[in-house]
Amino acid sequence: MKKVVFSIVGRRFDVELEDAFAQYIQQDLFDNNIVKDRDNEPSKFLQLYLKAMKRNFDNEEQIRTFMVKHIRKQ
Repeated sequence: MKKVVFSIVGRRFDVELEDAFAQYIQQDLFDNNIVKDRDNEPSKFLQLYLKAMKRNFDNEEQIRTFMVKHIRKQ
């Protein structure tokens, strides 16, 4: 387990995550200009959350499309 630390509007959050997922999250935070040693605006986290939800939505759409194509072939 690895700890990921960030601050939002003066409130510090320490979150323990599995190592590989923690690295992914830290890179995503860095890529989206969220720094761990300074305070961050909630709007940055909202944008990051919405981007993650968009990726999730796109992945689910791809799975549905794949499943429909696969079922039709059978």
